[in-house]
Amino acid sequence: MRDLHIDRRSLLRLGLLTGAAAATAPLLVACGDGGAPAAGASGFGAAGKPIDVLTVSAPSAVTDAVPGNPLATSIGATLVVMRHVYDSLMVLDNGEYKYQLAESVEPNADASAWTIKVRPGATFHDGKPVTAADVAHSLRTVGTKPSNRASVYSVVNLPGITVVDDRTLTVPLKAPRGDFRESVLIVFSPIFPAGTTDFTKPVGSGPYKLVERSGATTRMVAYDGYWGGKPTVRELRVVGVSDAAARLSSLKAGQVDYAISISATGAKTEAANSALSVVRGGAANANALSFAMNQKLAPFDNPDVRKAVRLAVDRQALVDNALLGLGSTADDVVGKNLPGYADLPARKRDVEQARSLFAKAGVTKLTLRTGELVPGMLNASKLLAQQLKEAGVEVTLEELSVDAFYADITTLGTHPFQAFYYVNRPAAVHLSAVTHGKAPFNVTGTSADYQARLAKAQATPDDKARAEAFTALQKEFYESGGDLLWGFQEQVDAARSGLQGVRVEQSVQLFDKATTA
Repeated sequence: MRDLHIDRRSLLRLGLLTGAAAATAPLLVACGDGGAPAAGASGFGAAGKPIDVLTVSAPSAVTDAVPGNPLATSIGATLVVMRHVYDSLMVLDNGEYKYQLAESVEPNADASAWTIKVRPGATFHDGKPVTAADVAHSLRTVGTKPSNRASVYSVVNLPGITVVDDRTLTVPLKAPRGDFRESVLIVFSPIFPAGTTDFTKPVGSGPYKLVERSGATTRMVAYDGYWGGKPTVRELRVVGVSDAAARLSSLKAGQVDYAISISATGAKTEAANSALSVVRGGAANANALSFAMNQKLAPFDNPDVRKAVRLAVDRQALVDNALLGLGSTADDVVGKNLPGYADLPARKRDVEQARSLFAKAGVTKLTLRTGELVPGMLNASKLLAQQLKEAGVEVTLEELSVDAFYADITTLGTHPFQAFYYVNRPAAVHLSAVTHGKAPFNVTGTSADYQARLAKAQATPDDKARAEAFTALQKEFYESGGDLLWGFQEQVDAARSGLQGVRVEQSVQLFDKATTA
């Protein structure tokens, strides 16, 4: 792995660093070893023995009709499968953005067009080399409906993508975007062969070939020709299990080797169990937990009501009780302690002021759409209801299963008040990906004026000026936005004792370098 220093400040040093590390200059990393982490990167354990078969239980069954279909990837197991079958042009890993299939991504003078150079030596599972034509086809495909990530590519002039040679292509944009790498390629850029329209038998360039889907289990086998090195796990099985307690139980029963996302209660209960290890992701792998208020819908179109909700909440109590301390408080903007985060003061509870604002607005009742979206969310919702009752507001909880909650992502922005979570990432990246008008996860209903300011910030080619613009947007979101972002929940997994070498990128677990003691 070689490090390439470029003159871009914290906005481009994507990732999830904390403390003083966030203030250092950014690094653009070219992964030449399959993405193995550098010292201090996410992962645990040292080198050990290869593994014949590794079985993983992951949240949310692989429900897409075609397993390994990047156009239908959602959360949990679908992401785990996709990230092992396909490589992306770029990835976010431990506080850095990294080139994966891209060797370089560079803008023209005003950032209205970008040149992508493809890594040499990478091949698909059928042995054919990865070329610029493959990248062009992939970007056009994932950027067009029915892809559920088409909105990520709304700024790209897809028909105008031009292949220059086998390893080079140019990507024109509909408007200048200085943040193209962070807000588009980092977010979603899986690559598959040119001409691919049928994902029944998916072909990627990742470390694993998908060979079988049986019920909720997807079976993959190692691709020995992987450019990043021969995987240490010969066969990887991903089992979709919706319930966190069931995932942990299957690990304890020896049915799986690794359980992704267990509850804080499970982690505390099994802390002394020598047969397994509890794996904490730290700040680099956290969920940002919110109660989202849609500013376009009553009563949250009144900024005083949004302010009252924020004032009524005891954030530390929510973290202590719902997360059992496995997390930290938040102050309504994603990216706290990460690169590019504005200097925002900690929120303080003021029940009397909240009561006064609710009374002035005539708000006495609210309905919260919620469910166990992540472990602890339902308990947090119940505690929120108790806290708002102290400020004179009765909250009715509308409880849904996870599948029902996300059954139609196009309707997420139509609910006034709902529990929600985001992947913790730098604020500028989050705002670009989630708060613009066409984003399917824009659940706070940002105004047209805000979206115009966001677009102006994104278009700014100068890094310092763009960072200042995003700082102003964060302060605006802090003062009057629709997120009651109350806590950062660490990713907590569990593994059988002796399993090591698992690493995490963009909150997705990767097992191609896993070994056993």
